[in-house]
Amino acid sequence: MKKHLTFIGATLLMLVSLCFVQGKEKKETTLATTSNKALEEKIVLLEKQGWEAIKKKDWNTLSQLMTDDFVDVGNAGIRGKPETVEDLKANLILTDYSMENIRAVELNKTAAMVAYKLTQKGTYKGETVPSTSYCSATYVQRGGEWLNTSFHETPAK
Repeated sequence: MKKHLTFIGATLLMLVSLCFVQGKEKKETTLATTSNKALEEKIVLLEKQGWEAIKKKDWNTLSQLMTDDFVDVGNAGIRGKPETVEDLKANLILTDYSMENIRAVELNKTAAMVAYKLTQKGTYKGETVPSTSYCSATYVQRGGEWLNTSFHETPAK
């Protein structure tokens, strides 16, 4: 009988501990979701500002949204900020775009990534741009500002 009570006591203690841990994890998840929502909105807004700057040919604004060590990976290869901005300035005419299936991830307190499906209309070097691409961009917080530090675009097949 004593062994049976000890087993029941140990089992109850374990169940109470599990309930406490699950409750704690649930609270932390809720808090993370709340803070991630604000960060997601901020990062998505910045990404849209970049596309708007390209559409309006506002190269100064686009450049200000990027870190100095920005990296672009795409069909043109791996490029830095100056090469990317100059290439877009000389070769891209963007007339319309939309973003959907957006996912943002907080990597840590000063870094986040956004991925999405891009639908666009325009030309690059006189050729029609792919109408659908999948994109990702990484943002870092520097000097109190969130800036784009990398971009990758893959045309859909």
